[in-house]
Amino acid sequence: MRFDTLHSNYAQDTQIEFKFCLHGQPTPGTTPTEPKTLNFQSTKNVVAPLLGLLLAACASIDSQDTEQYIFLEEAEALFIEFNHSGNPLYESSMPELANNMEKDRRQDFTQVMQELLHDYQLPIQTYVLGKREEPGDGPVLKIYAMRFEQDRTGDLVATIQARLTKHGELNTLGTYSQRETPPAGANRQRMDEAFRDVIRKPLRIMMDDLFRHFPTLEERKSVNAPLIGIGEN
Repeated sequence: MRFDTLHSNYAQDTQIEFKFCLHGQPTPGTTPTEPKTLNFQSTKNVVAPLLGLLLAACASIDSQDTEQYIFLEEAEALFIEFNHSGNPLYESSMPELANNMEKDRRQDFTQVMQELLHDYQLPIQTYVLGKREEPGDGPVLKIYAMRFEQDRTGDLVATIQARLTKHGELNTLGTYSQRETPPAGANRQRMDEAFRDVIRKPLRIMMDDLFRHFPTLEERKSVNAPLIGIGEN
């Protein structure tokens, strides 16, 4: 289940009850104090931000890397998945704004990713998946945007982690980050360009690391070489 679906269902359908009681002996002639109940019907303002932060943090650490190094083959198709969750505080207080911000940042990522794929000319067919698209049969490059926003100082920050999966194997490419100061008095168009610029450098370094997963001629010969049995020359 994707994060956005789980987050939405939890925020709408769950309510939490906290019960507490006053400690100490009751006053003579009175009955013991009953536990008090605080019923948070609106968990959207209480639980959703905390749940969002927790799931965003866990999304990229739910599995450990396997020992097998993943090689990408030209006959395969590589599916590129982008996971980005907006600021949970905005999601709880201004959901429409948060949704628009998430949509804009996804568009920024997609445009930059397509440009880099064109520049690098990977020897493999690639597909940049939409938010609700599922990968097909082939390796998946999962990119988690842990931060892709304007922080309180006004700087634009992009921090991503990239992980490559194939046939149950998992290799972490790395974590990449960039911070830039946007142009003063920038309009909407220039801010979008600034967001694309701030994520371009981390993605470019990631592409360099991804390129290492295509076997060289020597590595291909080594992988395809027949095994020599014990005692054979």
